[in-house]
Amino acid sequence: MICPICGKEFTPRRSIQKYCSYECRRYANRHGANDVRPEKSSTAPVIREFRCLKCKKLVKVRDRSDGRMKFCSQHCEKLYWKHSKKVKAATVYREFTCKECGKVVAVTDPLDRRRIFCCRQCRIRWFSRRSAEK
Repeated sequence: MICPICGKEFTPRRSIQKYCSYECRRYANRHGANDVRPEKSSTAPVIREFRCLKCKKLVKVRDRSDGRMKFCSQHCEKLYWKHSKKVKAATVYREFTCKECGKVVAVTDPLDRRRIFCCRQCRIRWFSRRSAEK
């Protein structure tokens, strides 16, 4: 087998070994050589679409096994978190309708993902009504 980084021929010790040495494997990980994914055909349906937080590139995910959600590559993710102290958090904006009263509520807190009621009173009324039905 031939090492894709240095071009040296080697005999792999494991069935999944791609690189001849630790140094070549480390180089590949640091420089994004492992980020290369075979592209799905352009006719395959887009599962999700997002902009990379680091380079702002539009990413269209077509493969279910592709777990990318925020970054286009490992390289962009590493750079983003390496310099994250200098980057302001992106403002999250989400609207939802209260399950109890139907009021439309806008949420900008990035940690507030699961909220489904506009206030504490609506939550209590909804749960008390549900328990009375049972």
